[in-house]
Amino acid sequence: MRALECDASQRMIRWLRNGRNSRAWSIRRNLGILTFTCVAVLVIAGCRRAGEPSTAVITIEHEVTPQPARVGSTTITLRLTDTSRNAVTGARITLEGNMSHAGMAPVFAKAKETEPGRYLAPLELSMGGDWIVLVHITLSDGQKLERQFEIRGVRSK
Repeated sequence: MRALECDASQRMIRWLRNGRNSRAWSIRRNLGILTFTCVAVLVIAGCRRAGEPSTAVITIEHEVTPQPARVGSTTITLRLTDTSRNAVTGARITLEGNMSHAGMAPVFAKAKETEPGRYLAPLELSMGGDWIVLVHITLSDGQKLERQFEIRGVRSK
């Protein structure tokens, strides 16, 4: 009888252990699935762009005068055209000039449309060296575009 009781108690202990292990495994599995789902949702939401992506395909040509560029007043001419080479009119354009090295304050200018698709902006280059010009464009339909170009080797006076 003692052997049967020992055998039954061992089976009961195994059943309890397996039950606890299977519950623990189930909890771990559910936590793993929940964690994976939360991370996936955050990654998908984080990778989404704010607002609608721009569908406009605009060609932007720039010209810097005087050449070679010198410290002081510089005129930036921008020509905006669409894929059919038609002038893009009614855009609001601001320029931001930054030195290629840290520590200098940026310079800003607003461009004015002088003829259809042609915009002029006076940019005051305050120091000799290499400049990076960021072009911030808001088209007449509200779409926003950003481009950049470099002005290398600006000469001191």
